Amino acid sequence: MKHLFILGCSLLWLSLLSNAQRPAAMLDGKVEAPTQQNGETILIPLENANLFWLDTGKGTVTDANGKFQLEKPSEGKKHQLVVSYIGYKTDTLVILPGEDHLHHRMTESKLTEVVIETKQKGEFISKLNPIQTQTITTAGLQKLPCCNLSESFENTAAVDVEFSDAVSGAKQIRMLGLDGKFSQILMEKVPEVRGLSAGLGLMFIPGSFIESIQISKGTSSVIDGFESITGQINVEYKKPESTEDLHVNLYGNVFGRGEANIYAAQKVNERWHNLVMGHYSIMRSKHDIEGDGFLNIPMSQQVQFVNRWRYDNGKNHEAILGLYVLDDDREGGQVAYFDSENPSHNGAYGIGIRNKRYKFTGKTGFFLPGNNHQSIGFIFSATYHDFQGKYGNRSFDALQQSIYSNIIFNTGLGHPNHSLSTGLSLTYDDFNQYFDAIDYSYRERIPGVFAEYNYNNSENFNLIAGLRYDWTMDHGQFFTPRLHAKYQFTEDALMRVSAGKGFRVPNLIFENAQFFPSSRSFILNERIQAEEAYNVGINYTHDFHPEFLYGSMGLSVDFYRTDFVNQLIADADQSLNTVVLYNLNGRSYSNSFQTDLSMEVAKGFDLSLAFRVNDVQITINDQLRSKPFVNRYKGLVSGTYATRFNKWTFDLSLQYNGTASLPLSLLEADELQYRDATPAFFMLHGQITRKFKYFSIYFGGENLTNFTQEQPIIDPQNPFGDAFDASMVWGPLMGRMFFVGFRYTLDN
Repeated sequence: MKHLFILGCSLLWLSLLSNAQRPAAMLDGKVEAPTQQNGETILIPLENANLFWLDTGKGTVTDANGKFQLEKPSEGKKHQLVVSYIGYKTDTLVILPGEDHLHHRMTESKLTEVVIETKQKGEFISKLNPIQTQTITTAGLQKLPCCNLSESFENTAAVDVEFSDAVSGAKQIRMLGLDGKFSQILMEKVPEVRGLSAGLGLMFIPGSFIESIQISKGTSSVIDGFESITGQINVEYKKPESTEDLHVNLYGNVFGRGEANIYAAQKVNERWHNLVMGHYSIMRSKHDIEGDGFLNIPMSQQVQFVNRWRYDNGKNHEAILGLYVLDDDREGGQVAYFDSENPSHNGAYGIGIRNKRYKFTGKTGFFLPGNNHQSIGFIFSATYHDFQGKYGNRSFDALQQSIYSNIIFNTGLGHPNHSLSTGLSLTYDDFNQYFDAIDYSYRERIPGVFAEYNYNNSENFNLIAGLRYDWTMDHGQFFTPRLHAKYQFTEDALMRVSAGKGFRVPNLIFENAQFFPSSRSFILNERIQAEEAYNVGINYTHDFHPEFLYGSMGLSVDFYRTDFVNQLIADADQSLNTVVLYNLNGRSYSNSFQTDLSMEVAKGFDLSLAFRVNDVQITINDQLRSKPFVNRYKGLVSGTYATRFNKWTFDLSLQYNGTASLPLSLLEADELQYRDATPAFFMLHGQITRKFKYFSIYFGGENLTNFTQEQPIIDPQNPFGDAFDASMVWGPLMGRMFFVGFRYTLDN
């Protein structure tokens, strides 16, 4: 912890020095709106109301209490401030010199539509949230074709995405150097990528359906559950009430992959809005880059249908309902397996994976009468997921039936600076699953209770302290404390600290599905306990305003440490044909340091740089060693240039991926070129977009450096032999790829 203390002191000194050199003129205040409750008119705070200076375009949004802080463009002058919120009249206010506080009441809009256009950043780090949160906006998602969620993180160093194995096409993420299972992935605060969707679930969320992605590091709010250990990714879908009337996105690449996305929104009446979304993707080409006889990516076909409804009575009740239907089919393996002249596949190795998934979600909330800003919300989801998988002569068949519910009560505590959220949750999972005819079925029912206190003095300090208690059927009780604090030194400088605990109930076989396409057999030595870990972190964020730049420059520096009390160890070190599963016996920890620098270099030209260092150590077979497949270093440089009115947009990003250790058992494989560690490599992505009045076209390339992993499959000539293994993947499987796409938008 000494390094953490030194880092904190250094950042504190930097902030105080900056404050002494450049005092900022500030405007703070609150935005509210009147509403009727029990025949009385009361004022309610408006969260996420937009405020920006008319002459500079710089602005902010209000927090959950309707409060904001905003730096003035200059002191000694009057400025015009624009305040807007959907459903209310947009106001332009004159802020006089010396005026440093604003209490504004908005009025309902009588206009059919008010449109305010301004430049949207591709990504930004929120200054309001005490939990460090990076938001990827629609503009950021469109910097690359972003066909699904797994391809949405190319321009952020916080999340790594890589293939799980060399034949199924499944992808996994890493945060803070640890597997994605320790990060909670939500869709609008509803658990999304978990259970049987953990393997391919990142590819079940089309990029065109996404409005924004919020990435937070460390433990998140106890309201969302006990599972978040290293971070949380929350995906916001397009909203029925604010989405374009019609949108079409078509995509194709030189490898033979094609996609079509379409959604249409409709206002049914004053209270109901409807949104229908459809997705179709297909990949039927066969590619064997290395000439080892195996397809690098499987042939696939995916169909999705989404129907979302939004209800708002305009007074005290809101709700959003959603139905999600998915059918995903993919085939891979040896090229000979698909030879039409050999209907029996001629004894070749093949894989076939079929996912059928149906999900219903509902969220509703009520404002309660009274003067204490009370509300109650209810979140519900039900999932039915049928998985059928064939991997050579092995099979995994499973059926998941899950229910999730969360009731949240929010109340003030007699003072606007204090609020409390309490509630009850229930998670029910029924997994009926068989691997190689062995029954790994289980059922888990977890009720929980939580409370979270929020203190916000609206000036410079925000504190969130939460506790939750959960009861499991097979793993005892989980007690989860979490703490987040933010201190704002100036409008430009702030520091966040966090500390907390997290748990996981492992699905011990399916979470290691990357070993299915291999000769490795699972060996279970003991009863597996729940995974448990502590996480602490510190983040410093600072905006600078150098004269030589067109706009501001943002700096973010953070350090996070994760310590495991228990962890499921999937030991692939002992031999080439076994995976030994057991509880952690020794130490396991992760240290992650990252710095991000973003700047507006010139008008229309944005540049961002990031560098990350991971030190991840784990005890495997009684030996503390670097965790396999985790890159120690990662660097990222990305730039965007847009001409006037965004008529032309040019995006370019360069990634550096450092070396990573490999399982010791690979020393037995004589043909493997890199025995101790992977090589470092670069990847370059680029895209050009031309915008017209109603549509835009885009084209570009990925992995322009044309780097691919050599020999990703061990012993591919003998796929039914004892040494065959397609799970040892650490790099790209496909080389240089070019794509082209078309977007059409109609909004009346």
